[in-house]
Amino acid sequence: MKGLMYKEWFLSKKYRVITLSIYVLMLIMCILVRISSVCGNIANMEGKGMLNDTFFIIMGLALPAVLCGMSFTSQTLNDEKCRFRQYSHTLPLTEKQIVGSLYIFNLIMLGIYMLAGWLNYFLACAVFGKDIDLKYLLYIFIIGILFFTVCCFNTLNAYRFRSPKICAAIIASTCIIAYHGLAGAFVYLMYSYCKDRGYDLFADDSDEEVPDALIIDFNEDLSRCLRWTGTHFCWLIVLAVAALIYFSFRRSVRALERRGS
Repeated sequence: MKGLMYKEWFLSKKYRVITLSIYVLMLIMCILVRISSVCGNIANMEGKGMLNDTFFIIMGLALPAVLCGMSFTSQTLNDEKCRFRQYSHTLPLTEKQIVGSLYIFNLIMLGIYMLAGWLNYFLACAVFGKDIDLKYLLYIFIIGILFFTVCCFNTLNAYRFRSPKICAAIIASTCIIAYHGLAGAFVYLMYSYCKDRGYDLFADDSDEEVPDALIIDFNEDLSRCLRWTGTHFCWLIVLAVAALIYFSFRRSVRALERRGS
């Protein structure tokens, strides 16, 4: 299994170099914006504070997402092109070991990503002069788990369909459905919240803007609800993610066994 993990590492070197270059360019951009906000041409700009906060979020959360994308790669589809499945029959390996080596490799990369993402956040706090907030460390962890779960799902599709176009279409359609579902749920939740307080967002004769106090109350109530849910049901979320990853692993092994050669 070590040899299979080495294979994943060496075959994905080119992809990692590209994504690491993107990370370095974005990091330099964030640092230059911070320097310019302190002593450059935007030092006296009216919206300097908002600009700093925006680029702090980009450096603290978006850059770890780039690192995460670099961490989780799969050479399953490339193995199909070079007929690695036929070659694997000459090795003392079972289907569970072949698939398991990929999952173990991605788990190791998840640990490396977590360290790199947290160090990147500490660097962002030092550059922008922000205090360390532990919730951002949790956000980075959630981003890593999300990417890892998507990678497992993509690995399952690769073993089942063996077509990059089908795999890309499934991932894209899943993301589109999830995005529109979450957006629709958020709009409906805000509509119900405002209507209960005597304001109809979609009334035909309503040209007034939503009161700022109502938006502030909605944000506070939503944040309070999310914190309560995370505190009391975080174990259920962890259990669901673990079950999804295990299901993906088992189905990947089954798909590889069905294929034969």
